[in-house]
Amino acid sequence: MNVKLRVLSAGVLFFVGGQMLLAQKTKKDTIPQEKQIDEVVIVGYKQTTKKKAVSAVSAVTNETIEKRPNPNLLNVVQGQLAGVNITASSGQPGAKPAVVIRGVATYNGSSDPLYVIDGFPSNSDNFRSINSNDIESLEVLKDAIAISQYGNRGTNGVIVIKTKKGRFGEGKTSFRYTNQFGVGFMQQPKYSYMNAKELLKIEQQFGAGLGASLTDAEINSWNIDTDWVKYFFRPSIMQSHDLAIQSSGEKINSYTSLGYLEQDGILRTTGLKRFTVRNNINGKSIDNRFRYQINTSVGFSKNNEATSLGSGAINRNYVTGAFLGAPYLNPNDYAGSEWTYDFYNNSPGLSATPFMLIDKLNTYDNLTDETRVDVATEFSYDIMKDLVLRTRLNGQYLGTRFYQSEYPDSFNGLLFSSTPGISSTKGGNFNGFEDINNRREFIYNNLWQLDYNKKLGDHTIGVSGNFEYNYSTVEANNTRQRGLDPKTFIPNTGAGYVADVTANDFYGPTTTATRLRRTLISYFAIADYDFAGKYGLMATIRRDGSNRFSDSKQWGTFWSVGARWNINEESFMKEVDWINLLKIRGSYGVTGNERLVDGTIYAGLIPPAYLDTYAITNNTYNGGQGYALNLGYPDLQWEPTKQYNIGLDFELLKNRLRGTFEYYNRKTEKLFIDAPITSASGNSVLTRNSEATITNKGYEINIAYDLIKNNDFTLTLRGNGAYNKNVVDGIVANDGKLFFTDGAGYTYVTQNGGSLYEPFVYNYVGVNSTNGNLLFKDINGNVKENPLASDRSAQGKNRYPRYTGGFGFDVSYKGFFASTTFTYAFKVWRFDVDEENLYDVGNIGQYVVGTDLQNAWTTPGQITDIPSLNATNYAAAANSDRFLRDASYIRLRNAQIGYRLPKSFLSGTFIKDMSITLQGENLFNITKWKGYDPESSRLSDYYQYPTARLFTLGFDVKF
Repeated sequence: MNVKLRVLSAGVLFFVGGQMLLAQKTKKDTIPQEKQIDEVVIVGYKQTTKKKAVSAVSAVTNETIEKRPNPNLLNVVQGQLAGVNITASSGQPGAKPAVVIRGVATYNGSSDPLYVIDGFPSNSDNFRSINSNDIESLEVLKDAIAISQYGNRGTNGVIVIKTKKGRFGEGKTSFRYTNQFGVGFMQQPKYSYMNAKELLKIEQQFGAGLGASLTDAEINSWNIDTDWVKYFFRPSIMQSHDLAIQSSGEKINSYTSLGYLEQDGILRTTGLKRFTVRNNINGKSIDNRFRYQINTSVGFSKNNEATSLGSGAINRNYVTGAFLGAPYLNPNDYAGSEWTYDFYNNSPGLSATPFMLIDKLNTYDNLTDETRVDVATEFSYDIMKDLVLRTRLNGQYLGTRFYQSEYPDSFNGLLFSSTPGISSTKGGNFNGFEDINNRREFIYNNLWQLDYNKKLGDHTIGVSGNFEYNYSTVEANNTRQRGLDPKTFIPNTGAGYVADVTANDFYGPTTTATRLRRTLISYFAIADYDFAGKYGLMATIRRDGSNRFSDSKQWGTFWSVGARWNINEESFMKEVDWINLLKIRGSYGVTGNERLVDGTIYAGLIPPAYLDTYAITNNTYNGGQGYALNLGYPDLQWEPTKQYNIGLDFELLKNRLRGTFEYYNRKTEKLFIDAPITSASGNSVLTRNSEATITNKGYEINIAYDLIKNNDFTLTLRGNGAYNKNVVDGIVANDGKLFFTDGAGYTYVTQNGGSLYEPFVYNYVGVNSTNGNLLFKDINGNVKENPLASDRSAQGKNRYPRYTGGFGFDVSYKGFFASTTFTYAFKVWRFDVDEENLYDVGNIGQYVVGTDLQNAWTTPGQITDIPSLNATNYAAAANSDRFLRDASYIRLRNAQIGYRLPKSFLSGTFIKDMSITLQGENLFNITKWKGYDPESSRLSDYYQYPTARLFTLGFDVKF
């Protein structure tokens, strides 16, 4: 929290959360200043102090957020918040990370938390258009007493973001300019790739690929050895510039900022440019009874993204060319699209893949233009001394325009042409395509609140009644033009579109259109009670209505109760001067999750899951058109979660040692899953609320200690950690088991007594020294070469880490300062499909493989872990744990060192304060994971965009 002190003759004037307070000096005023100021925190729709808070809240302030070189705010706070697992799964600038608070509590639904920005419930899908330097604080609400205030949106936790604003007081204006310049680099894997000669040699021995046609002498003289990773990836450049203007006044203040960020991606063709403007105004009437704030921000971004990552086609995913390209190929041989098409048709297998993707670099464009406008307002009026009427009117507009162009006569255009391989300039049909997608989204929120607070001696009572209306709508349309004239085509202009002709309907454009609406109406009440600062109670009840469900199930009730005991305020603690704060608190309540389909906030609205719906199908009977029936579930409702939490807050040794400890238990019921039904209905399953449950229970700790604290030298150690155990129960269908297969072909099981998405595989145990085949354990622990499907079992492992957290230090000595932040995740497992590809015998002759294949079994009696290249049971490995890897890690997320120029040096200039900072992001990892990046929220990793190692130099000037 940012607290500013100014000493006046009349007393001490200080600002807490934008409110001006005056502490009069008297001869009896001997209380230290730090005890006069209590940190302000937000608990749902109410603001309270840290001492009086009943709930579990984790927070970071602008000092942590500012100047970090990351275009997405959520990535900045990784490792800073106990129980909040933030995972950056892509290195694309501005990409949305996965956020999980206190474990995943749903099977099919969304686990995204609710985001509230300046009182406005929003979402995280477009955070790349928000300037992190405008953020004052970020708080995470985790327990029932806080999140139940948000009813059927609060189950996954609530992230409350406050933006910066001016201060009330003496009229003045201050300026602040910050900038950063940086360069990013690819993180390096622990894989061992074959070089060109090694690859040609193994191809020769295996009898596949180019090497099969070369002699030993030709292989030994081969002088091409391409590093395709370095070809497709590059060092990236970033820069940012921010100007903030803060004005203060007795009755009105403002904060205005302008920001520009430009960051290239480490993968060629990718990058983000962003321009932001913000203006926050706060004011009050002469009699202080009427107060208002109007926060307005506009963000515009241009984003070039890499498409088709992961399971996308190899001819469209740049990462496949980088990770799999054969090193004996020379990128300088590329001679255009037709040359690539001929090479593809006359080369072994898919060895032409890197040339396909070089062609895409030259013949494909995409761009996402995004405009985000946020207006958050609050108006309040003191009807009487203890009664306040408050209203919030909030609106958000998101406009997105995406286009992608696959050029005419490009390799892909020729490949998928109606006259394959023949360009339109040589008599072939026109080919290629261009997509243009326009999306408009509007979100509106209106809150009315009547707030009553009364102090009667040692008793303080607060009651608020609230009405809230939320409305969201999205409209989207996409047009694809097939057939582009290379003579007139200009990307993203509509030029070069070929008109449809009777003889060839291929040129006809295809269109899709969508319009969705989401509405929530809520009534809720909040009551709290405090006695002498020692004891506190709080209760909430909320009634929510949602258009996501049928009439009979639209409404639900959510509630919570919480209590605290400030032990340090008791009379028997008066002589214990080394305890500044010691508070026990607890809460219990019920929340809900209405987002029963993962994806955006609109996922699952159309078609309504509670209705029977029909879809048009072609060639149903005798070549005619028909309808497919999808059965709905009329009694569909949200997934309720019951949670209790016990917490301990402490501040000791004059606040030098401070922290919190939490225990929680949250159980989600009525999971939305598939249940088998008779196929006579035309459907094999019915998706409905079930008897299944998910329980997440765990512990959290957050601690900081000022090891050294004096005028010249401070050293603070800090750390946080969380343990979460996830258990599923109550599944009735399929003998208590739910199966899922990912894009890599691996199967996962969610079963009673286990956790979500455990790999369901055989155990790989090595190589048969007699014949070189792979060996596996069956269900009884016996070793065999050809296990049965019934030999697969759950492994008790999954992608959700059991332990998460972060630690680091902050140090300052005179003008020098430094800090580090480490993050960690333990007991987390994923399939490394990139490594699997290096061991795939089928890739020999097409792609690069790992050097370990040189150690493959060849002779009876040979002891090795690499099967024979001619093993007969490779297929079984696809259902085994051979490439299931421990993805635990410790990462140096951020390290920085800086210097603040002395005031004496700046004396006589217009500059009031200036600092220089050098910092690095993602500097190193301690991990068993061999891939490019151990951090991921995916079940299995293959052909993905790694995060970058980034170094930046920044300047911060105040004047």
